[in-house]
Amino acid sequence: MKVPLEWLKDYVAIRLKPETLADRLTMAGLEVTGIAMVNGQAVFDIEITPNRADCLSIIGIAREVAAMTGQRIKLPQRQATSDKRQARTRPTLRTPHSALRIRIEDRKGCRRYIGRLLAGVTIGPSPSWMQRRLLACGIRPINNVVDITNYVLLESGQPLHAFDFDRLAQGVILVRRAKPKEAMTTLDGVARTLSPDVLVIADAARAVAVAGVMGGVGSEVTPRTTAVLLESAWFDPVIVRRTSRALGLASESSYRFERGVDQVGVETASARAASLICRLAGAAEQACRDVGAKPLVKPAIVVDASLASRWLGLPLSPAQIRSSLARLGCRVSSSESSPLLRVVPPSFRRDLIHDVDCFEELARLIGYERIPATLPAAIMPASRDAQSPLYRNLQSIRCLGASLGLMETVTWSLVSEMELSRCGWTAGEALRVTNPLSQDYAFVRPSMIMGLLRAIHRNLSQGAQGVRIFELGSVVQAGTVAHERASLGIALAGAWSRDWRTKETCDFFRLKGLVDALIQRLCGQPATCRAADVSWADPAEAARVFLKSRAVGAIGRLSRQAASAWDLDDAVWLAELDVTSLLQAQRALESAVAPSPFPPVKRDLSLVVDNAIACDQVASTIREVGGAMAQRVELIDRYTGRQLPPNTYSLTFSIEYRDPARTLTADEADDVHHRIGQALVERFAAHLR
Repeated sequence: MKVPLEWLKDYVAIRLKPETLADRLTMAGLEVTGIAMVNGQAVFDIEITPNRADCLSIIGIAREVAAMTGQRIKLPQRQATSDKRQARTRPTLRTPHSALRIRIEDRKGCRRYIGRLLAGVTIGPSPSWMQRRLLACGIRPINNVVDITNYVLLESGQPLHAFDFDRLAQGVILVRRAKPKEAMTTLDGVARTLSPDVLVIADAARAVAVAGVMGGVGSEVTPRTTAVLLESAWFDPVIVRRTSRALGLASESSYRFERGVDQVGVETASARAASLICRLAGAAEQACRDVGAKPLVKPAIVVDASLASRWLGLPLSPAQIRSSLARLGCRVSSSESSPLLRVVPPSFRRDLIHDVDCFEELARLIGYERIPATLPAAIMPASRDAQSPLYRNLQSIRCLGASLGLMETVTWSLVSEMELSRCGWTAGEALRVTNPLSQDYAFVRPSMIMGLLRAIHRNLSQGAQGVRIFELGSVVQAGTVAHERASLGIALAGAWSRDWRTKETCDFFRLKGLVDALIQRLCGQPATCRAADVSWADPAEAARVFLKSRAVGAIGRLSRQAASAWDLDDAVWLAELDVTSLLQAQRALESAVAPSPFPPVKRDLSLVVDNAIACDQVASTIREVGGAMAQRVELIDRYTGRQLPPNTYSLTFSIEYRDPARTLTADEADDVHHRIGQALVERFAAHLR
């Protein structure tokens, strides 16, 4: 919007240099993008944000300058618009003013319409001072009546339109929706076909203007015009915006109606324009019709002075707030004993609705640069959560993962349907997001596996030799009621360690050892693994993890099909553990026990068992039967070969027997060793070697 400084000074005393004023306006939220010299006068080019429709006028900018500088605004005086002696000397109207009828058929589209009938108009050029100001604002002068409507539009922000009253059929104004396929030619000379969504101004015969956008050919003011119907109205911003877009037709009027005009200003601008027409075109007002709802009083906003101070970080007294808001045209009242202020915004400030809107206005008037920068003093939620047992347990798991040589990663909790299918899940097994950002994030993850594979793929594709990562987070299982639980995922790929002497690669036993160590440290008891089918794993290298008889997770190698889908050449080893189950099985840490000073008795035990019997089952039986004396049970050999019966394999365990209170004799150790062997034969049909 272009604002001539000379015109602005008509309404507010300005002693600042143009550059200083531009800086003050910009800091107050009205960005001045440039200052041009037009015909010897400075003209500001100001960007107005959509919420500040009240600033789309010279008076609106003057209000801002007055509020910033503490000056009083001087509004133009309205002169008398009717002169009975002058009217008697004017020609008689072809349509008598008593026949002026205005009817609003669409009350939603037009809330208020004021029509003033001005007779005895003499069309001619407008005064040079008015033409100079219009040209400075980029508007071409046409004639005195049209120039006055444009002048008042720029001055007050209220669009106006002048009709040749004698060219309106029966002197009737109807505000209605266009009829299907109704045609009219707008003032830009384009014939347009209108739809019923378009709001029009019509006479008794036809549409004569597109409401809020542009007038039509056939009712415009011409050099032969002697009577003018001056229109000032409030049109619905949404309807005007849709009409302007649909017709590809924009104007100074539509630009303001789209952002909302002041209902009180409808009457003020009408009277101001009528006064100028009477003074500059020799007219006399003969009739005025004000149709529609009268403006509603804006509800009061309760402003708490102490809350305003806390929000702005600046101590403000009720008196300071009262004087600041009063400079904006607000009516402020309060009681002496209360910090609460009752603020009634002026009708033209449609953006002042809540107390925080008033806080923003206070910041603008004080100056953002004057508000000190301070850090908020608040207790962060994480500080309180850190005291909860769950938070401490999760932190312990993170520390355990890092101590085992793994790096923590954080991945997206949303996955795509393609990622689900790659890992063996169907869309029905995952919770779908109602309004996803994209199809790549359409489901809440039911497992940590998808995010870990995404991280593995990214790292290996960028040249990483080995990847050892874990992630602790939430997963959601779909069902009648969605179930959220905490889960721990581990992923290994490539080299575990690499130097000039050795190269160790990740494998099943490396992963199993990590899982065993983590569970042992967290829960204080060993885990067991049993071969099982896992949706994302190779059937030959997958197992379920158990604590006693309760399944707490799964481990295995990523299946060949999934690895191919993820474009992974290296073997990927994955584990996923149910953190909730692990924490429920957690036991209190036992106190440290000094090493026994008595020597152990070592015995080896070799046996042949069926392939269906897991090594962990045998080791558990040895510990169970050996009791406190079998202090260490270690598998030292596993053998399969032709020398053994079909579908069997051989295991050799090294067992250390020790009594914590005395030296154990060989006979006592042999007795326990014998009982262990008998138990293995009875339970597993084992053959002792």
